[in-house]
Amino acid sequence: MGLFRKLLRGSAPIEMLRADLFMEYDLLTRTGKAAVQWVSLKSNDPNFRLGLIALLYARILIAHAETRAKLFELVGETSKQILLGEGQTDFLFPEWMLHVGLGAGEHRIWPWVLVDNPRALSKPKVYSATLLSFPETTRFAIYLKMAWGRERILAPGSPLIAISSYAQSTGQEDRYKLALLLWQVNQFYGSPDRVRMGSESEALAGAITAIRSYKDNA
Repeated sequence: MGLFRKLLRGSAPIEMLRADLFMEYDLLTRTGKAAVQWVSLKSNDPNFRLGLIALLYARILIAHAETRAKLFELVGETSKQILLGEGQTDFLFPEWMLHVGLGAGEHRIWPWVLVDNPRALSKPKVYSATLLSFPETTRFAIYLKMAWGRERILAPGSPLIAISSYAQSTGQEDRYKLALLLWQVNQFYGSPDRVRMGSESEALAGAITAIRSYKDNA
């Protein structure tokens, strides 16, 4: 039984924060536009945003084996560069093309054009990620509602969109914090081969514990 189901045995979770990812991908031009909206439910604490992004990243690693290794590599390497630069630069993910087969050629998972307002998009597909807090355990989980269609492109692209959108809207310190959290999520797993179903809450908790332990011993 996964950790999420164990958490559900306790008190009812509290919905803290939601991130709505609006994504519009053109199959002909192989380009995408996206917008991210944050919805405060109980809190708009920036640290909760970081946690939700990390949970979204881990959930997509778990859910999509096809792109798991590449996504793990991209986020790990880019986070490392952010840490080495102490958060002075944005998350600059390299171009990522996915061969989809059946005569469809390649499609671009990254980059996307990020816009401020979802109204700039005509018919976007929406992924809604909600941060759930379990007060009795001090643990967090994610509820992810995904639109149907084009999952092979949108799913692996969604955490990159969330990461980049947040990084572009914040400063050096918060970029560093996000990179450190994502790096520690990767450290928790060790390799994409060790990613397992229902482990995203454990990965976040492990990452937070590692960061706190380092700060306490610094």
